[in-house]
Amino acid sequence: MRDVAIIVPPKPWTGITVKALRDEIARGGDEVFGLSYQVVYLWYSRVLLSVVEELNGLEYHRVLDENPVISFRVKTVDTLRDKLIRQDSTPLFRIHDIIGARVTANMTLQQQNELVRIIAANFPKCRISDLRYHPHTGYRAVHVICRLQRGIFVEIQVRTALQDGWANCFEAISDRYGREIRYGEFPVDEDASRVVNEMMELSRECGSLEEWLSFYSSGSKVLALSRVSDAVSRLRQAENYIQTPQLERFFEMIGKYIRALQLPDEQGGARGRNDNQIQPENRR
Repeated sequence: MRDVAIIVPPKPWTGITVKALRDEIARGGDEVFGLSYQVVYLWYSRVLLSVVEELNGLEYHRVLDENPVISFRVKTVDTLRDKLIRQDSTPLFRIHDIIGARVTANMTLQQQNELVRIIAANFPKCRISDLRYHPHTGYRAVHVICRLQRGIFVEIQVRTALQDGWANCFEAISDRYGREIRYGEFPVDEDASRVVNEMMELSRECGSLEEWLSFYSSGSKVLALSRVSDAVSRLRQAENYIQTPQLERFFEMIGKYIRALQLPDEQGGARGRNDNQIQPENRR
């Protein structure tokens, strides 16, 4: 473990002003006397850049063949408002994902576990939220929620390429049909309902494929991970179509995506979840 050097400067607000701002944001505004969300946003941005610098310095080569993709963001006032309305008693500085980073790589579940351990070991105060086996509205990932100095939190999402591709596509769908679907509210619109159903099935297929990878030797995993790359590519194409009226093209791409995920029968072996083939690794 390296010494953590995350910079958390003094907060440019008092408890009274940040509480007033929290209530004002929930009402639809973004500024109170003495404090605006722009000031809060810039302050959190400074903290986040320090977190990302820490993430960039980790020894990913211990787990992965190449460095992961690291992205990051501070919540906009609109997305923060949605969360404050849903969590109507949570103080602003207790929201765990005002700042967030994402670490993504084409990797197996075992590699994802190791990556989570490396990240968690470099943040003294953190807890792990594993959403892979109990997805939240289809969303699968592992979150490392870290408590920094001055009581500030950062959420670090660790995703496989497959988990990330699914999440990005579902995010595009929620932009079109309403963010409520991300929290389990089913749409009334027939097309939207069909889209969400397809995505839930895709989430299950993703989980089955990633579990399947756990049973294979390293040589077989190379082939399987190439299949994952192909599936993610098709999912990105589907994401483009959801932004247009061409829903049938979306369903066509989703169908190709599902077929790309399905495992060939000639592999043999026992069947796993969703009736997918599982072949134990040869350990001789």
